[in-house]
Amino acid sequence: MKVLDLYSGLGGFSEPFLLAGDEVVRVENNPILEGVPNTTIQDVLAVRDRLHLFYAQGQPIREYDVLVAGPPCREFSLAYNAPQAQAQRTGEDYEPDMTHVEAILDIVRITKPRYWVIENVQGSQKHFAKLGLIPVQVHGAHVLYGHFPKFNPGPLPLKKHKDKTSSDPLRMNHKALIPFALSSALRQAIVEQTTLFDFA
Repeated sequence: MKVLDLYSGLGGFSEPFLLAGDEVVRVENNPILEGVPNTTIQDVLAVRDRLHLFYAQGQPIREYDVLVAGPPCREFSLAYNAPQAQAQRTGEDYEPDMTHVEAILDIVRITKPRYWVIENVQGSQKHFAKLGLIPVQVHGAHVLYGHFPKFNPGPLPLKKHKDKTSSDPLRMNHKALIPFALSSALRQAIVEQTTLFDFA
């Protein structure tokens, strides 16, 4: 399988695919994470723009079987210090920046992966709905949107158990790490999914 992992961070979303021998490309903009296997340091918005250019010029677009993405969640978080929660406390209107989510949807439209998953926090739901995204599954703090077979990852660790010290430059990446149980169950469901395409 060919897998594209956008906003890949520490690589948790695509780790089971990589361990199983799938071809994984991870795209992340934080240079501190360049040592994570199969990671290319790029801005996802720039990747989107290049794909638009290739598409307009009729150049071949690389195809992926699976696209997974965990765009930045702070815009949508309901945590006390997050902007949405602060706006709610003061009675202000709040509209998060949807640029990254829109870029993922553009990349999905251009690359046409067979399966795609966007993961975000509970507070994302009302905002993602404005783009036509309705949760397919919710597992604890992880809300999953996209086109993929349903699966059951079993119990998942709480995010507070993944918290690191505030001085760790990768603290937010550790908090955002997709649990292996979740991504592994996703891969298993995809591998076991049988469609008419499997008989072509």
